[in-house]
Amino acid sequence: MRKFLIILSILLFAPIASASSNYLVTESAPVNPGDTTYVYVPIKNLGHGTNLYDVSVKLVPKDSASTNAVTLLNDVDTLGTIEKWGEERTAKFRIHVNPETLEGDYYFDVYVTSRGIDGTALSTTKLEDRILTIKGTPKIMFLNSTLRIVEPISINRETLTIKNKGTGTIENAVFEISLADNEMKSVFSILGSGTQFFIGNLKAGDEVEIVFDLAVDIAALPGVYNLPVKITGQNNYSSTDYIGLVVGGKTDFEISYQETIGSLSLNVANIGVNPASAVTVSLPRQENYSVSGSSSSVLGNLNPGDYTSAIFQVTKKGTGNVLEVEIQYTDTSGKRHKEIKTLVVDLSSATAQAGTSGSGGTSFTTWLLVITGVIIVYWQRIKIITYYRKFTGKAK
Repeated sequence: MRKFLIILSILLFAPIASASSNYLVTESAPVNPGDTTYVYVPIKNLGHGTNLYDVSVKLVPKDSASTNAVTLLNDVDTLGTIEKWGEERTAKFRIHVNPETLEGDYYFDVYVTSRGIDGTALSTTKLEDRILTIKGTPKIMFLNSTLRIVEPISINRETLTIKNKGTGTIENAVFEISLADNEMKSVFSILGSGTQFFIGNLKAGDEVEIVFDLAVDIAALPGVYNLPVKITGQNNYSSTDYIGLVVGGKTDFEISYQETIGSLSLNVANIGVNPASAVTVSLPRQENYSVSGSSSSVLGNLNPGDYTSAIFQVTKKGTGNVLEVEIQYTDTSGKRHKEIKTLVVDLSSATAQAGTSGSGGTSFTTWLLVITGVIIVYWQRIKIITYYRKFTGKAK
């Protein structure tokens, strides 16, 4: 019994150091990445009627995450003597939070070393899992976009990928494509889901895709447009950015023809609302017609309403009368297009036969012989008349 009382007396009067909270107190709150600040650890003497001598306090990161997050500019603080039960002193540490540190709780152990009643024996108390809370800042950025080139009178399925490249979490985030501007509103529309998209919470490093259908009006003029986008969240987070897209100047053409002896003149007119550059017209290989010489002609640039002609040597070889015409051009966005047009062509017999090696050569030779004969008859007309009279017996 006496032995038990002695042990109990030693426990009651032994000096004990303790911290009053598991969370580290900071000079400023919140603590953000890049901050240099002070951390305070209150140390209280819980011994009964005894003193803590030569008290020193050491702050140690508990794991690699905490070591990488925080640089301790001083990790030991001396407090001297903490007298009697209930007295409290505060250890002070200067820290620097690394700029890339992500938002979250980081853990430290606190070691309190002191001398006891006899003034010689050292004892150490370990206070585990002291928490330093770091509050990051979110930063939403575009990672990828399918918005490139769109055409008037089109519906385009688009995907935007955004990523939180900051150090904090954005909560209850809303993504909005702003089409309030009169020019934007009259040209573009978001079909079905509206212009706002709820994307929830995005932690640092999180990605999310926004998928929508973009309709382009017939009145959209060729050129570059910047769609305003806005991202908002709790804690007054707000960011604005722009996404560029190009409305391509696709156009349309009308073709007609004029027939001349041995050739076909194709008329090409730009009947669209957009200019076309480097226009080329060609006659591809086909069953009903063949082409002598070049089968392609460069027409140059055609503004809306312009037209020009190209001449081809065309020969009919089949039973049909449909001629295929290929038109290539570059629109205002720099995109190359190819269109196939069909034209009903009724060629005269002279044009239909011109240019073939057999019939063309025979026709030319016949005409040449006729003309040569006429010339010979003309120059030899006196001799011919004399011969004719002598032959008929009328010569004197």
